[in-house]
Amino acid sequence: MDEEDKSNDQAADSSSSGDKAQNADPSTNKSINDYYGHKIGFFQTLSLVLNALLMVYAQVGQSGIVLSSLNPNPTIPGFQATSNNSTAEGMCNVQDLEIYKQNGGNTSLPAQVDYCTRSYNGGCILNGTCIEVCFQDLYGYSSNCTTCIQPMPSCGIASGCALNCIVDGTASACVECLRPCIDDFHSCTGLPAEEFAVENQTVLADDLDTATISTAATGASALDVVTSNANNNQCNNFDSSDVESWYTVYNLTYGKSIADAWRGGAKFLAIIIVLFSGIWPYVKNIILVVVWYMPMTIKMQTSILLWLSRLSKYTLVDVFAVIGVIVGVQLQLNLGGVEVITRAEPRFGIIAFFLATLWEFIQIELIKFMHERKVFGEEEENSLMGGERLFFARLWIPVLMLLATISLYVVGAMSEFIYIESSNGSGGICLKSYNLVSVGNALVNELSLTGNISPGQTWFLYLVYVLLILAFPVLTHTMQIAFLVARSKSKTLKKLIRWASAISCFASVEVLLIGAFAVESKFEEFIKSIAGDENTDLIDIKSGLGSGFYILIPYCFVASFLQMSLLVRRDVAAEPTVVSSREADVNVVTGIGTPTEGLNVGVGSDDVDTKKEVEKKIQE
Repeated sequence: MDEEDKSNDQAADSSSSGDKAQNADPSTNKSINDYYGHKIGFFQTLSLVLNALLMVYAQVGQSGIVLSSLNPNPTIPGFQATSNNSTAEGMCNVQDLEIYKQNGGNTSLPAQVDYCTRSYNGGCILNGTCIEVCFQDLYGYSSNCTTCIQPMPSCGIASGCALNCIVDGTASACVECLRPCIDDFHSCTGLPAEEFAVENQTVLADDLDTATISTAATGASALDVVTSNANNNQCNNFDSSDVESWYTVYNLTYGKSIADAWRGGAKFLAIIIVLFSGIWPYVKNIILVVVWYMPMTIKMQTSILLWLSRLSKYTLVDVFAVIGVIVGVQLQLNLGGVEVITRAEPRFGIIAFFLATLWEFIQIELIKFMHERKVFGEEEENSLMGGERLFFARLWIPVLMLLATISLYVVGAMSEFIYIESSNGSGGICLKSYNLVSVGNALVNELSLTGNISPGQTWFLYLVYVLLILAFPVLTHTMQIAFLVARSKSKTLKKLIRWASAISCFASVEVLLIGAFAVESKFEEFIKSIAGDENTDLIDIKSGLGSGFYILIPYCFVASFLQMSLLVRRDVAAEPTVVSSREADVNVVTGIGTPTEGLNVGVGSDDVDTKKEVEKKIQE
């Protein structure tokens, strides 16, 4: 009985050894399911099906909403800021009266006329049409109302005010001389000939108020004050906490965003989202099922799983497009004298989409690990299958690439990534500039969280951004530094480069670049569509990509190639053959494999064998 048991144990050991030898044979066509059986295969397939269902739910659901302090219902009085319906008293409407009061009434009128006459578009001089456009463009008055300002210069000349006004159009002598012309202006417009406390917080109104008050004391011209400050970067600073109600003006859903982008001329954006976030997630799941069940060579299985791991993150283009919208629509506009604040909030649809992508990525890494475990066995046995090497024989090459990669990332992250330029409604320009850090901070700034009904989802999206764009790239490069330092000293760091590879596959700077480029290309059209047809003409907004964006493009290429070059290549032999140490040395360095026909597989192992150790094992 003992002899029979001993015989069975020997047969089992022999069978086990034969299986391992077969597993390591690169010419063998086997599926991963052959190693693990149908029960494990069933749960893997079920997981992929459930993942696809979560992806569908995320794409059908709401990804975010854009909110405005301005009621989008045109039936509510006072909404149509561009309305030209005149008041019973004159040519100006209610919004014109509000602008007039906010700017101080008669307090600011002389300085406004003087600025348009001397400085707007090089100086309108006596061109009444130019002055009319100036009052519409800089101060937000309606076209009907500004017809009353057109005669002002010619009226001044006819009244003999040229000498009094040629030096300073806001001087008391000039204003008194122009009194009949100003009275005609009030009769035409219906605006009261009164002075009001300045309420408008925009830059030009503040400048005019300050200029009027301080001119007598300093002797400086109000025009000098206005002109010196008009070119500065000045943004409206409305108090978002005073907003009583936020109105939803746009719903961000996967299907609606694609349809609106296509109809609005942003076809590139629509195609990008469809390819990366619509088709690619399901294609990945199908490929995983095929790799699990279809017999194929070790090289084919390893290559497919490796590239799935590297390309999985491109599904997140839709996530970064939503982040771009949330940051970009944080605007404070003056639409014809009406203060308008816009902001956006994420919804669970985009959170679910990220979770589905993360789930899919983890399953890819799990299947890749299970495949390598069965194919290559234990580390001790792996070391006997052939030599190990890096892509470059000389270590200084990846060291230089790593230095270049880190430099590009630091400079690109600190430089301007994207900017948004808008008119503040009173002649000033508001320029908002973002780098990689400030984009993330804008997700959770005061405006974003004011009145936010889902702050938890906003903070979750912020955490996702910080991890994928800031933390993971830094962690990857730190691990790469540790690996190269250890390898230069012929030391082994267990599984370090394997983890660095996995983390780098989810560092998503290049995906952010694609999403930012797609959103920025049609950002102005998107904002105007939110504002509605009634206010489109009052929207003056531009966007552009900064130097940081273009610096990060070469960073992505260099970083990807660097990580691939740091993966340890293993030369797997079909069968052992005794050769000279010189031949073994040449084969290990050049990557040809062992002297027999071999297979070069980058499995990410970090076991380091010196040339002498490899020669000794081959000789044995």
